[in-house]
Amino acid sequence: MEAIASYLLQMACWLAAFWLVYVLALRKETFFELNRWFLLVGIMAAFVLPLFPIKYEVVKNTADSTLLLMTGKLSETSTPFEDSISYWYWIYGIGAFIVFARFLHQCIKLLWLIRKSEPIWVNNTRVFKFEGDTAPFSFFNFIFVSKTMDNEAELKTVVAHEKVHINERHWADLLLLEVARTVQWFNPLLLLYRKAIMQNHEYLADYGTLQNGVSAQTYKAVLVNQMLGVPVLKVANGFTLFNPTKRIFMMNKNKTKPAMQLKLLWALPLVALIMVSFAQPNYVTGENPASAINANQKTITVNGKVTNEEGEPLPGASIVIKNGTLGTISNLQGRFLLEGVKPDDEIAISFVGYGTQVLKAKSELNVSMKKEVFVIGYATNQIAPPPPPPPPMVINRNGESKKPLIILDGKPFTNDVSTIKPETIDRVEVLKDESAIATYGDKAKDGVIIITSKKNHTSEEEVVFVVVEEMPQYNGGSTALHNYLSKATKGSKEKGNIWVQFIVKNTGEIVNARIQSSNNSKLDQKALEIVNAMPKWIPGKQRGKAVDVMVSLNLIF
Repeated sequence: MEAIASYLLQMACWLAAFWLVYVLALRKETFFELNRWFLLVGIMAAFVLPLFPIKYEVVKNTADSTLLLMTGKLSETSTPFEDSISYWYWIYGIGAFIVFARFLHQCIKLLWLIRKSEPIWVNNTRVFKFEGDTAPFSFFNFIFVSKTMDNEAELKTVVAHEKVHINERHWADLLLLEVARTVQWFNPLLLLYRKAIMQNHEYLADYGTLQNGVSAQTYKAVLVNQMLGVPVLKVANGFTLFNPTKRIFMMNKNKTKPAMQLKLLWALPLVALIMVSFAQPNYVTGENPASAINANQKTITVNGKVTNEEGEPLPGASIVIKNGTLGTISNLQGRFLLEGVKPDDEIAISFVGYGTQVLKAKSELNVSMKKEVFVIGYATNQIAPPPPPPPPMVINRNGESKKPLIILDGKPFTNDVSTIKPETIDRVEVLKDESAIATYGDKAKDGVIIITSKKNHTSEEEVVFVVVEEMPQYNGGSTALHNYLSKATKGSKEKGNIWVQFIVKNTGEIVNARIQSSNNSKLDQKALEIVNAMPKWIPGKQRGKAVDVMVSLNLIF
């Protein structure tokens, strides 16, 4: 509905711009044919130009755009417009249907009038005479006059006038107007636009009639005699549809000088204003202009490979410029390419479970990552069954002890760690410093111990990425995701801000959803249900291959 509303708004603005130029600059001039085409172009432009908006480029920082996709944060609440979107569809559709039905009714009325009228021939033209005192009018190739018109000279004058309407196909303009009225039925300005077109039709017909040899005096007298008539159809060209006094004034007016056609140039500023007002951003990924490297400064391209101590590649390692935003990640072979690096920059390389390395930038940079040194105390007995492990203690290089955050199978574990049976543990991982805080927030400032039970263990080949080249997307995009979350959280009596972290599998399935942070524990289960009920996503991709990616969403109740 948002796209439709934008289209209708732009269409209304285009119609307003052309009508305004006509009223202010062209209405009193005598180049009627030019005015006709100017108004018709205005309608066609209103239909077509909103479909081809101007695009302007917006450069998004790679890291910033990745973060936005990772968090998936949306507006806090849905607007009343979004909540009643279906009603707006119905209201607009009913209005358009009524206007179109009215046009069809008038067409049927016209056919009925043809069937009931008595045809006669005047100046080799078939004319339909009908009962009543209605003023003469024409539509398509049909001319209609009242049976009360029995003066032959008057009849010939009227027919000559209506033949100009037919020969110049003014009815085609009226059909285009009816299409615009159906689409813009709510726009009162279209009534004034329609009046301008039809009034200009009468100026053209008046001019054409006099050019065809009809006496000006006779024509003006007939026009005055017929001015009390009322047209039968509003979609038809009537002989006295508009004020005859103005028409007589325009007949007597001297022809406007050709140079006055330059008044059309008044349309250019308005056209430019509308096109700029509705220009749309075209987002491209790149470095933020605020931190962009000076084009005149020399830069280098850094090629390299990230491996572990055994020389095995580490895919998904983070490679960024220290104190900057430009960065990349290593591919499945551990290789990376980082362009636009200053020679004096420092490159920070990090990978989960390994110590971060900061190295001087150079063209070839091969890095061997070393695992972090942690001591995790577990008491074991090779003869008797292993006793429960004591609470883990992380000891850093300075000898200081800290209490880490415990994560068991993707969820915070607050009970006594001794209750975990050692034989059920399949894998233990450790996060610290920035990588821990980036994943679990401030509560992970003292490090994170991630314990995976055997039943939840995944194979070594199943690497879960945090940042990939193509981040996962909800099917239908951010707007569809926003609508889903708005409906799912609507109506909750409890209020809260819940962050849920989950994995989008390479198949698009949502797994391992857990509460990342919450300010209302009563909503935690509801938040997990909402996330787990989501349909499959479009999976993330790394080097063109679908991979598992960790994603966080903010649910605001």
